[in-house]
Amino acid sequence: MNTSKSDGIKWGPFTLRVPFIHITFRSAEFIQGLVISGATAFAAAPIAMAMGLTFNEAIALSLISGTLISAGPLIFGEPMAPGWITPAVPIVIGALAAAGLYGAAPCQTINNNLVCAYNPQTFQFMAAMCIEFTILVLVLGLTGWGKLLVEKIPNGLKAGIILGAALAAFNQVFITDFESKYMLQPVSMTVALVLCVITTFSNPFKNLGAKNKFFKFIGSLGLLPGFVVAGLIAFYLQEVTFDIQWGWQVPALGSLIEKTSPFFIGFPSIEMYKDAIPLVLIGYMLLFGDLVTGTEILKDAQKHRTDQILPIDLNRSHLSVGIRNLLGTIINPFFPTQGALWTGVHVVVADKWKQGPEAMPSIFDGIGSYYLMGIPFLYFTLPFVTLMEPLMGMALALTLVLTGFACAFVGMGIPKQNSEMATALIIAFLISFNTHSFELSIFNFSVELGPLWVSLLIGLFLSLVVDGSDQEESA
Repeated sequence: MNTSKSDGIKWGPFTLRVPFIHITFRSAEFIQGLVISGATAFAAAPIAMAMGLTFNEAIALSLISGTLISAGPLIFGEPMAPGWITPAVPIVIGALAAAGLYGAAPCQTINNNLVCAYNPQTFQFMAAMCIEFTILVLVLGLTGWGKLLVEKIPNGLKAGIILGAALAAFNQVFITDFESKYMLQPVSMTVALVLCVITTFSNPFKNLGAKNKFFKFIGSLGLLPGFVVAGLIAFYLQEVTFDIQWGWQVPALGSLIEKTSPFFIGFPSIEMYKDAIPLVLIGYMLLFGDLVTGTEILKDAQKHRTDQILPIDLNRSHLSVGIRNLLGTIINPFFPTQGALWTGVHVVVADKWKQGPEAMPSIFDGIGSYYLMGIPFLYFTLPFVTLMEPLMGMALALTLVLTGFACAFVGMGIPKQNSEMATALIIAFLISFNTHSFELSIFNFSVELGPLWVSLLIGLFLSLVVDGSDQEESA
């Protein structure tokens, strides 16, 4: 068993691995992480700016999010490459927009990014989601009930939620943000989407990769090749204008915390907690799916390596996600950026690790190097930040569209019966497009259910009445 550098320092159920002491620096993974992180790191910034934060505050938000994400393998000892709960992003954006908390007027376009009015209630609602999600993840992780909860969700409802994430993502890019963002860079945005879909999902391209190392390498870089080509085209066609500055700059952490932390703006209202519950349940279901996916990838890789036994522990994974979300809530609540898996990176690192000790002695060497050894210095470098500023909208659009494709593939594979597929489609449309609330009155007690509550309750009703309760065990 390889114990040369990967043992780390035990603390409770976790393991701290200090870069350069317990983790060996690997230049190949470091460079890949540098360039791929560069293409995706600021995808959260346009969302934050549409919530009323300034550009510098949005960079600070990305810094906090990235630092907490890298803590997964480095501080908590998770053998997975962590990332956002990405499929939940378009659903959360839609819920905030329906409540008037996202893209609120007045808005102005600065460097191809929409900057809108700031409302502290936006981040109070974010805090409600983060607090409830933290509690749910910790309770289900400690009790082991998470698997039971996900298994009991009917196929139609489960597929509908995932397909709803796909529709919400496509709706955000091609309808809601089409005029304000897509049409600012129509040619380069189209090129980016087409190339990234091909390199990520195209079967002919995967066949090329199986026969040719160059195409295999291009495919392993995810959205980076399409993003770089599209950026060059955008510059050539003058769809973007770069104002690259030199030097260093500390992100606006102080003002970000003052505008988002519940300890400064106040804690959420009871109504916010109630409205956040459906989003939290959806987020957990998607998180659990990521945990299962990440675990299966590791188990497959473990078959090729007997020298390092991977420390797979779903209870510890729940604790890691829960604690990271708790810290994010205190500093800067931004649901759902603290998840368990960045699938593309996880697959690339696991594939390299399973080639043997000579290729990668410890899986933590690869993950640690990919995540820049926990040092998110990109956010401090003005040349890189100013280079990325006009391309952040493109990075977000790519993230949402690729998420939409992935969710569509997964969601359509879940139903086992025609009735489940029909139910899933109805639920998906309700989750994506329903904006109607419903007031429920019983005796002298009344409660108003928001659009997502209505959608999920209708979905549960359809699953039971149309599909029936006889779910296959494989669900």
